[in-house]
Order: sequence, then C-alpha cells, then structure tokens
Amino acid sequence: MSPLTADILKHAMVDVSGYEVEFVDGRFTTVPADLTARLVKLVADGAGVAVCHGASALLAQHGMDIHREADAAAARDYFEAVFRTFAAEVDVAKHTPVVMGYDQVASMDVDGFNKNTSFTPNSDHTESREFLTTKCVHFDAATTFIGNVYGPNTNITGGLPIVCDTREYCRLTGTDPADLVELMPHSYNVAVRQEHAEVILAEHAVAVDVDLSSEMLMVVLNNEVAGGLAHAGSTPRLADPAEPGKRPLRHIELQFEDGQNLNNWYRHYRLAMPEVKVRVPDVNTPEHDRYHQGVSSGLAAHSPVTLGD
Repeated sequence: MSPLTADILKHAMVDVSGYEVEFVDGRFTTVPADLTARLVKLVADGAGVAVCHGASALLAQHGMDIHREADAAAARDYFEAVFRTFAAEVDVAKHTPVVMGYDQVASMDVDGFNKNTSFTPNSDHTESREFLTTKCVHFDAATTFIGNVYGPNTNITGGLPIVCDTREYCRLTGTDPADLVELMPHSYNVAVRQEHAEVILAEHAVAVDVDLSSEMLMVVLNNEVAGGLAHAGSTPRLADPAEPGKRPLRHIELQFEDGQNLNNWYRHYRLAMPEVKVRVPDVNTPEHDRYHQGVSSGLAAHSPVTLGD
C-alpha cells in the first residue's frame, strides 16, 4: 500500500452524521452547505476522493435503523442528494481533457453480487445488456465524477472499495494516460492494463476497511483517466455458502444526452467505440478472471485504511 495513497484516504473521510440535517416526510432535507464545500475541496480541488460514511449514526440520530429497508433507502437517497449538490457546485470543464456535453446526473441501483440482467444506465445511446459490478482496476467511461454507494450487505465478506492512485503512478513512471487503459469486454468501462494494474495494486492502492453489514458509505471520485483515480473492489463472497447474499450498490455519475460524447471520449484516449457483448462471460473463463473477478490478490500486504484512522 502506498503511504501516499493511505494518507490521502485518511484525509478523505467525511462523517455525514456530524452535519445537521432534518428528516421530513420520509427524506433528509437540504444538504448542508459546509458538507458540499468539504466534498468540493476534497474531490474537485484536492486529491480526488472523498469517503462519506456515518449513515448508520445519522439514521440513529433520527430514531432509524440501517437494517430497516425503508431507512436504508432514505440514507441512500441522502447520499445521492449529497453527490448531486456537489456536482452542481463544480466546474466540470476544468476536470475533463475533452469537451463533453454533461447535462444531468444519473443514478442506478444494481446488484453488487449477482448478475444484473437487461441493464443499461442510458438507454438512449447504449444497448441493454447483462452486467457484473465486480471488476478489475478500472475507470467508468466518459464521466468525470462518480459516486458509488455501498451497503448494507447481507451474508457477504469482501467487496470492499479500493482506490487506486493512477495519477501518481503515471507521474512517477511517465505513463501517458491513454497508454494506461484498454477496452473492457462486456462493459463500456475501461480497464487499467494488466502490466500497470499489478504495480498500481501493489504500490498505489488502498482498500476502505468497513463493516458493510452495519454501515453504508459513498466513495466520490475524480474518475477521469487523465488526472483522476481508478477504482476496484475486493472480491465479494458469501459468508455462509448455504445462504443467499445481498450487496446493494447505487452508482451515480455525470451523463450526457447522446452517443457522440461517448465516442469523443474514447477517441481522446485512442480507443475505438466498444462493441459491448450483451452477455457477461462465464465464471472460470479468461475474460471473467481478468476483468470480473475483483481483487483477490496483489493488493499491498498492509492493513487497509479504516474509518476513523
């Protein structure tokens, strides 16, 4: 684990339970301005990452419980509101090397353990397909800022978010960001090439160590290949193989209204527009093991950064 990355992540922790917010008619109300300013400072103006946690404590302050689905949904919606407020405050054009017509924030709830079917976050310019959330080190395509909301899980071990300081890796090695990535089969996202990913995981990556069975968190990232941070997840597994598992995820991102923006983004990084397969690869195949197994080895052999460090 890179000390620099660990230090970045320690300073990126944002406890949302420390910001006063009212709960009215089944939802949390206006996002506090100082919370938004904190995310702007960390993600847009700083190192490029914020880890929002404290959902369980925030719910408890209002007599709620993260293990009740309606209460967990309210916390998830609040995290999305936090991201939307942050995105509205940022001059996105300063953070993307190619002109993009971002005109909305889109969100989608996905199954973080099982296969998603008939999936697309943008049906106007991408085809519906099967989808796996478990991935190798990667960037989400053509969206400068993202938020990933994790938890609460049921009967799942692993599945921890991993932040990769690809920006520092490129600086130290002189790697052109366009040479860092490749198309990922079965996905519009782009994978960090294997020869780079191995070093990045060993020297420039850190996992957020949190008990996601009793907590929810949102990782907000500068997701641009040039100047941003890649992400991955440790491999999720069933704690009890005889019982079903649940790993809810909400993905939030900047979006645009047509496919030309998507094509422009790929061309900037010297990539062709992908022809995405509508079915995910079977387990124990080379494509699955390379792109969809998650991080089960190679991560630096040090303790992950824990909440409160």
